[in-house]
Amino acid sequence: MRNALRYGFPTLACLLTTLGAQPVTNEFPLSSERELIVIVDVSFGTLVFERAPQGKVAVVRYEDPEESRDRLQVTYEDGSRGKLRIRSKSSSHVFGENDTHVEDRRIVVQCTDRVPISFDVELGAGRGELDLTGLKVQEFRLSTGASDVRLWCNEPNPIPADNVEIESGVSKFTAENLSNLNFRRLTFNGGVGYYNLDFGGTLVRDADVSIDVGLGAVVVNVPVHVNARLHYDDGWFSRFSLAGDFRRTKSGVYETEGYSDARHRLDIRIDSGLGSVKIRRR
Repeated sequence: MRNALRYGFPTLACLLTTLGAQPVTNEFPLSSERELIVIVDVSFGTLVFERAPQGKVAVVRYEDPEESRDRLQVTYEDGSRGKLRIRSKSSSHVFGENDTHVEDRRIVVQCTDRVPISFDVELGAGRGELDLTGLKVQEFRLSTGASDVRLWCNEPNPIPADNVEIESGVSKFTAENLSNLNFRRLTFNGGVGYYNLDFGGTLVRDADVSIDVGLGAVVVNVPVHVNARLHYDDGWFSRFSLAGDFRRTKSGVYETEGYSDARHRLDIRIDSGLGSVKIRRR
């Protein structure tokens, strides 16, 4: 029978008042977990993902430089399927009004590299620094609002990521070494903003990518060692730029020179409204 343990910050406001900028930290020891679910709903500030120290399934650190009514709620249920929930509740005034320290608030989430992890993350207004390097990413879902987010994975994911879904609103979003996530399918939806998607890293399987952007600019970097097929309907209202060894095979379809003989390949579909699409090889 799974034993559920719940942790929280019942006296967070008092701690912040007394200690000022001192961080509040919750640490959860690694026990019988065979997988981990991480659910994050953060409405403000900076969200950071990192690898946890050995012996910890997760560590959550909250830093707030000012006294406020904001709260961070953290709960953890242990067992074979651990579940970490992190939720921020912002103050009643509008983001940016009388709140000059919002960007200085940081929530640092460290996760173990010992078990598969499924992420479900929502970030409202703020920044994201999401380092997935070394983690066993099983699933990854990210939704952002008015934010500036950078995501990277500098080592190959040791397990398959069944599904990667990213939604980015009025924002700037940059992703590096996406092929290292070892995904089967990646979906990206952008609203209004600038998006840079880099598929560097090691591609170890055939993978599908779907990119849908409204009013924005998207840059897709496909390294020269990754072979890809691109599907793109060049409409009236979007600008399209294609570089490198991509060759048109039929209307709306382009392939890299070594695509037909490649062992592992990317299949990329792009839809764009008002904006621009640039495909780069490097």
